[in-house]
Amino acid sequence: MAAKYILAALALVFFAAALWRLARDGFKLASASRTWLVVALIFGAVSAWLWWSGGGRP
Repeated sequence: MAAKYILAALALVFFAAALWRLARDGFKLASASRTWLVVALIFGAVSAWLWWSGGGRP
């Protein structure tokens, strides 16, 4: 499976983890939820770059 698909799926998983953590913290942006959001953003950015540049396997 191409890396761009895996990274996109992982970005969604990390974003869901961030939302879950935000809900547990009463929707206050704590360090744990910020970390999950940053990780989701990084994975999403790399996946988007692979999609845009044509990188990874088709």
